[in-house]
Amino acid sequence: MCPICWISGFIAALFGGSFIAVANHPISWILSIILISYAVYKFYEAKKRGKKMNKETKNKNKKTIFRFIQGVVVGSIATVIIFYGLTYKEHERMHDLLEKHGIEKHEH
Repeated sequence: MCPICWISGFIAALFGGSFIAVANHPISWILSIILISYAVYKFYEAKKRGKKMNKETKNKNKKTIFRFIQGVVVGSIATVIIFYGLTYKEHERMHDLLEKHGIEKHEH
């Protein structure tokens, strides 16, 4: 498996999925479809190139991909913790304000 192709496909799939999940507009849907199609192509290309590699190279590439995934997971967890810590008080204040005016009944 080619690590550069795989990582490129993974990043394109993340962006494509993010566009679909966040933006509700036909242009963002088109961009999402293009990015996800590109991701599928890169995964296919990575698999095709991987068939030509010897076993040692495949194992080295799998370790590279695994380290990349570890970095993504650790970075995501750290980002959630940091932003939760920075925005928690404001989030609670807004919910209390909405409840005070009878706009929202929110239960945590």
